[in-house]
Amino acid sequence: MRNDYRVEGPTTKIEVEVEVEISNQLEQMSAYTQLTQSELVNTAIRRFVSAHKDFFPQDEADSQKSGTFN
Repeated sequence: MRNDYRVEGPTTKIEVEVEVEISNQLEQMSAYTQLTQSELVNTAIRRFVSAHKDFFPQDEADSQKSGTFN
């Protein structure tokens, strides 16, 4: 299951602000699991996106349902 967290393919850096508690929890999870913070965040965002297709414009949501990511 730990391989599900690996970041594969091209990457890019983004800058976001999170609550201090979230940052602290992320650091603790990373230290405990030996997964990088990037791996944890990437997985969390993938799960968020899969659960919130309604956040996309309709045409984009349709392409997401077919499994193609733009």
